[in-house]
Amino acid sequence: MAEFEIVDDYTFEVCLLPRERALSFCDYLNSKNIRAKVKRKASGHFAVFVTSSLDCQKAKQLLLEFGDSPYDRVFNKSSWEQGKTDSRTKEIGTGFHIPFSFDLSSITTIVEIICVVIYLGSLLNYEFIIGTFALSRLESFDNVFSYYKLLSPTFVHFSIMHIAFNLVMWEALARPIEIVLKKKKLFTLFIALALISNVCQYSLLNENGYFGGLSGVVYGVIGYAALVSKREDLSGSLIMPRGLLTVSVVFILIGFFLGGIANFCHLSGLILGLILGYTDLKRKKLY
Repeated sequence: MAEFEIVDDYTFEVCLLPRERALSFCDYLNSKNIRAKVKRKASGHFAVFVTSSLDCQKAKQLLLEFGDSPYDRVFNKSSWEQGKTDSRTKEIGTGFHIPFSFDLSSITTIVEIICVVIYLGSLLNYEFIIGTFALSRLESFDNVFSYYKLLSPTFVHFSIMHIAFNLVMWEALARPIEIVLKKKKLFTLFIALALISNVCQYSLLNENGYFGGLSGVVYGVIGYAALVSKREDLSGSLIMPRGLLTVSVVFILIGFFLGGIANFCHLSGLILGLILGYTDLKRKKLY
């Protein structure tokens, strides 16, 4: 098997892959006399690097072949022929663990940045941010431009603990989905979960207060990951923490006995996530 190693000569990045696939593809490239190494970035991504631009072009062409059948015997055979063991992992970048990735091209990071910017704005002018982006039952959608409020409450948070919990959960669950199933899938999930959970909360809310938060989307992602992670063809690259779905259901039920919680947003997000997850679980080919 391939081993993780930081070598300065390997400066041309070919692709990002789940851990096992990156190792297998790296060994396959080496079997084709293309010097390659897998490096784990500070963000947690696994990247395949080669030593020249020409090798990078060749590797990307082989990537198309590899992507069609990453578990084919020819690729696995390459790993055995390398005669190596995966003995240790080294990271690129900082010497300490960074809980968040800072990939500005990723949907996960973009959502996190918007949430942080709006939260910081609320510290400067709370009434303006809440009135502009949060949603109240008294809101009247009297023109087409007002419908942005069906999405914008997702980015609004009312306390440091509120935003911290949501962003940690979002990073832990959305990032793997984006890496494994790509940006389009996560973007579609985010929009669907945000709109449906906000609409349900707005429609069923009897109180006049504002609501907001990423929680509806987070619960939806939990439901989605709980089911889609059971697909055998993902080969452990998308892992759902055991018991998280059960704990989430318990928390939602407890919320109905407490005040100040967007329970319908949470519940509808979870249900939609389970529906979408079940649909993708039963697909013959996910990507």
